[in-house]
Amino acid sequence: MGSKMRGKNLFKEDFDISGNQKYFSKVKYRTKEEIVREGSLKHYTVISAPKNFSFLKNPEETIIFINSLEKCYLNKEQVYVDIEKIDFLDYSAVTVLVSVMFSFKARNIKFNGNLPKNLELAKMLIDSEFFKFLGKTQTERMEYTIGKENQIFTRANKEVNSELGLIVMQEATMTIWNQKRTCKGLQRTLLELMQNTNNHASVNQKGEKHWWLSVNHDKKNRKVSFIFVDYGVGIFESLKNKPEDNKWFGWFEKLKDKLLIGGNNEILKMLLEGEMHMSVTGKHFRGKGLPGINQVLEREQISNLSIISNNVTADVKNNKYLKLKNQFSGTFVAWELNESNVNSKWIA
Repeated sequence: MGSKMRGKNLFKEDFDISGNQKYFSKVKYRTKEEIVREGSLKHYTVISAPKNFSFLKNPEETIIFINSLEKCYLNKEQVYVDIEKIDFLDYSAVTVLVSVMFSFKARNIKFNGNLPKNLELAKMLIDSEFFKFLGKTQTERMEYTIGKENQIFTRANKEVNSELGLIVMQEATMTIWNQKRTCKGLQRTLLELMQNTNNHASVNQKGEKHWWLSVNHDKKNRKVSFIFVDYGVGIFESLKNKPEDNKWFGWFEKLKDKLLIGGNNEILKMLLEGEMHMSVTGKHFRGKGLPGINQVLEREQISNLSIISNNVTADVKNNKYLKLKNQFSGTFVAWELNESNVNSKWIA
């Protein structure tokens, strides 16, 4: 996906931008071609993002881009991330890109890149604090910042932060209802996803057992959007590698008679609806994991749940489960909280 080139200027060195719009508009933009002509990209492999850079709206092309980065990571190749010509960007792409580039950072593999020519998209990337992650060490954590409307942050290892859901809920409900409200479904969703990161992680795999959460407030439309990324092995790869003492061991043999086609899209639907748990274990699920999150959606405690894992994309609300041509090595979950969702009086 690109020629081999070499570079000495990292993102933050090429574009030392404060995020201030007045200052930003005066920055002299250097194109990839200009940097190439300077001879500063030797020994870097250039990987270009799709013009529609969105994990939600354009999963196939975005997964190809992510997989190209992953291939460089596994081969310990230095990369130049070219997002100069994108004409659409959202937090789904930014969050996944952060998780991938952090893997390069954790393994001390150098990387480089540019900003979108579109100033609004460039400012969005800067405001997401993407560049702060590039300056962090592997052991440092990006904590949740109270009062910041749009942010990405992470926790590592086997840490399930039960207090996080409370803080996030307080701020989200203030955006939506102008007062603190209790949204148990939001808290439950966050806890289940954090726990699932531990269940799906493999030692020394890409995400190094990090989970990533993006929280984005839309005060105009009174909604808050969430994106959770577990950049590890994904749901189905995790299921394939269960040990004999695990309740999911041999799951496919126990399930195959109930499958019409046997694709992962069909399996994900059965998993979310709790049917897979009953078929494999002989017991009803206890409201845990992805079936528990689907239950939260059915109770209208959250809205617009979407899941991408391995070779499946699911628009759960609209009952659309589709196979992808390309495979994402991780689990991506997006959902919203808005005025239509069930809530109750805040109890301090």
